[in-house]
Amino acid sequence: MPCVVYTRSASFRQFLRQHLDMPLEFTSGLPAPGNETGCVHLLHFSSLEQDCYRWLQRHASGKSVPSAVCSNLPDVGGMLECVRLGARGYCNSHMAALHYRQMLEMLANGQSWFPPALLAETFRLAQQAARAPRQQPGIESLTPRENQVAGYVAAGMSNRKIAELLEISESTVKSHLTRIFKKLQLKDRVALVLLLKQS
Repeated sequence: MPCVVYTRSASFRQFLRQHLDMPLEFTSGLPAPGNETGCVHLLHFSSLEQDCYRWLQRHASGKSVPSAVCSNLPDVGGMLECVRLGARGYCNSHMAALHYRQMLEMLANGQSWFPPALLAETFRLAQQAARAPRQQPGIESLTPRENQVAGYVAAGMSNRKIAELLEISESTVKSHLTRIFKKLQLKDRVALVLLLKQS
């Protein structure tokens, strides 16, 4: 099956070449997908960041483009955002070749593939949210700056990236997040992402 890998990471290219015994086409740019039947598109989030989300929104959202996002640090929030934007798969960039082959085959056949551990965590959080009392403070209690930070977290950005965009220090971003978690009575970023998705 044809597979196009979008990455700017030489080490990720090398990892895939060493572990996948199949033809791979690598590109450091983000061109529109071609019309090849059964072609799977792998986007390396850790080297593309926000460009990855833009590509998904432009080319995968609401379309039948089999695409998966590979992350060096996969998490539930990132997985949910990628799915919302049209990705059919999400994985650890350095997972075993067996899992890569399984994912690529399923995507080429019109199916989806996600790491079982992240799916289990997603279901656990969804059940927890369904059982939680609905008296949790809303996002209207946040300041405009806290709303910006929360929105960037929901988009999957790191503290460093948020600091760059807002032209503030990482420690200031952490302070904002601490206040956000306290105001919204949340434990972590994943809970914040889930809350914002429900709003």
